[in-house]
Parts: sequence; structure tokens; C-alpha cells
Amino acid sequence: MKGNVFYHNADDSRRWVIFNGEIEASRIDTDWHGWLHRTFNELPSKNPLPHKPWEKPHQENLTGTLNAYAPAGSIRSGGAPKTRSDYEAWAPE
Repeated sequence: MKGNVFYHNADDSRRWVIFNGEIEASRIDTDWHGWLHRTFNELPSKNPLPHKPWEKPHQENLTGTLNAYAPAGSIRSGGAPKTRSDYEAWAPE
């Protein structure tokens, strides 16, 4: 993601990232993830990987944020839970 800074030592035996903001692994896009894990050795800034037209842009993990996915019927989609008529709540007597 923008603002992350990537480093390697002189003999390239160690590679690491300093995050811009929250430390979260999903904030590293796929090109840099491949470089960090030695899938390839060329820096993505010098030799960007080709991307297919059908690939979606990288998106960090949104779990726990307001932008997280909420399926239809979720208590988070549209505010209050929707009333249901397909079942009746049980009540002890």
C-alpha cells in the first residue's frame, strides 16, 4: 500500500517492510509480498509485474471496519435487524 517502505540488507539475506500506519499483513500488495517472500528478486518498483485485465486491485483486509462485507439480512446492513415472519421466537413458560 502507499506509504509502506521496503528494505533489504547489503547481501539481500533479509527483507522487511515498515508500515505506514497499522501493522497489518494485508496492507502489502501482491507485488511487494512476492518480493518479500522471495518469489522473485526484482524490485516491483523497477520491474512491475504484468497484471491481467480481469484482476481486481489490491484491497486490504476490511474485517472489523465499517467497510467490512455485510450480507443481506445482517444486523449491520441498513442499521436495525429486520423483522421476520417465517418463525416465531421461543419463550419459556
